[in-house]
Amino acid sequence: MSKARTILFFVGLVAVLAGLYALTGAPPEAPPGKVIIDVWHPWPGDQGDEFRRLVDEFNAASDSIQVRLLYVPNNLSSNQKLFLSISAGCPPDCTFVDGPQVAEWAARRAVEPLDDLMAAYGIANEEFWGPCARQNQFRGATYALTYCADPNFAFFWNREVFEEAGLAEQGAPRTLEELDRVSRALTAYEDGRMTRIGFIPWNVFGYANSMFTWGWAFGGRFYDYETERIVCGEDPGVLEALNWMKSYADEYGFQEVSSFAEGFGDQADNPFARGKIAMAAGHVTNIQLFRKYSPGLDYGAVPFPYPERMGSDHSVWMGGWCIAIPRGSRRPDAAFQFMKWLCTSEEAGRSMIVTTGTFPAYIHSPAFELAQRDDKLAVFYEILKTTQHQRPVMPAQAYFMGALDRAVSDVLNGIETPEEALMQAQAETQKELDRVLEGWGGRGTGP
Repeated sequence: MSKARTILFFVGLVAVLAGLYALTGAPPEAPPGKVIIDVWHPWPGDQGDEFRRLVDEFNAASDSIQVRLLYVPNNLSSNQKLFLSISAGCPPDCTFVDGPQVAEWAARRAVEPLDDLMAAYGIANEEFWGPCARQNQFRGATYALTYCADPNFAFFWNREVFEEAGLAEQGAPRTLEELDRVSRALTAYEDGRMTRIGFIPWNVFGYANSMFTWGWAFGGRFYDYETERIVCGEDPGVLEALNWMKSYADEYGFQEVSSFAEGFGDQADNPFARGKIAMAAGHVTNIQLFRKYSPGLDYGAVPFPYPERMGSDHSVWMGGWCIAIPRGSRRPDAAFQFMKWLCTSEEAGRSMIVTTGTFPAYIHSPAFELAQRDDKLAVFYEILKTTQHQRPVMPAQAYFMGALDRAVSDVLNGIETPEEALMQAQAETQKELDRVLEGWGGRGTGP
């Protein structure tokens, strides 16, 4: 980059950041006796309003710290504002990061290790649900704390549809073999056109998440932590899962199912709530949406069905938003004090459960009492306690998600066989992972 372009780049960056901070409406100076810490968060709308209310509660209670919030969205592929702010020497003091991003941000040295601060303020990884803690560790160090835990997923079944089909007494399927039979019985046609489908296995919140869910259900592995290798293409459980997903595309017709599902939306137009899909993967936040937009919906929530030979559900995995300290933070100590409060306090835990339905990642949160009083939330809480997996903790997660998306799509569309698609996803992601790990001395040294 030429000198002139470099100057223009940083002038533009400073202008952008100044404009962003102007939107906060926050006073430029700290209240007496307090230091201001800048915190970037990813939530617009009602969730953003609730988070601001929660932070106001912290600000009112703290004698030494004042949090100044800024809404800055990020996702697995869009984090440039943060990286630019770090390069320019003006990062926030702490920022939210989606769990699968943590290892990548750590590998890029965009976030600071927290182990010393955790020891100083008396907080340990063992106090968080296992997958929540593991998703924040890379090469022996901890780079974030998990704020909210997403138990992925519950299995929803529409009681009204089951009753109409004469299946209400048998309830939700427990195994995949039962699911296959029930799905056929619940799929309906009129004049040769599909009017209802029992279940869509690749509709578990996207192709990649579907692949993870069913791959683990079949006892598969996606990543070897000891050798730092992607193994989805050579694992028999993952291959069996994709073949099972493909069996639905073969039986019902992928294009026909896709045409049937076109036009469905969320909220009031949710196809499960409308009885167009009899059974579906359920996220904990769906409970609040159904209560708001479909208050009369009669549905059940149970653990996911599993292959009969497995004997139990192995599909459960965890996601969740985390919070980290960017490299160059000017007030890391104050930032960590806020992070600890946010991730472990009863006030923050209650806010999650009451407003969004998500759960604290902190095992000892008193707020879990609220979840146990609600029949639907209690199901997710039980799932939370048995969770076994998190998406592979390695610094090419966004790339891997894209590769798995393409693999599932190619198989469902008949472009590639499951074996070909998974091997291609493995090879492509490994190449990207090796490129990223070069800066850490290569792969093979373990997590």
